[in-house]
Amino acid sequence: MSYDAIEDAFNYISNGPPGDRRALVHRVSGKVFLASIELGFDQAPPEADNDPDYLLIPRRQDLDPGKGLILAFFNDHAQAEVPQVKAIFTRSGAFRNVKDLMRRLHLLDLWHIYEEQRIEELLRKWCLDKGLPL
Repeated sequence: MSYDAIEDAFNYISNGPPGDRRALVHRVSGKVFLASIELGFDQAPPEADNDPDYLLIPRRQDLDPGKGLILAFFNDHAQAEVPQVKAIFTRSGAFRNVKDLMRRLHLLDLWHIYEEQRIEELLRKWCLDKGLPL
């Protein structure tokens, strides 16, 4: 089974409009199937919806720990700013405002690396939890 194929499918569905795309992986063969309502195609075989060996690959939004990940990042890279970040999360527009703070602190590039690494860890954990050998 190829982690790269699962990651590619994960990115495919995560970068599409919500509700438009889906991806399945067959637990036994490792084959990945993509679908898009907007583009009008579905590669999955008809039995996929009723067979537990076909797993729906999660979207990024399904794995993203959101606020918790941001707080962990600030704990690791700018601990003095944690109280300010917690205060930002009490108001609307929190994610935009936190990214503005990262920009001002010149941490935005480091954040993107940190976030991608964490999302990869979460996707690999999802695979292992579902019994997908990588």
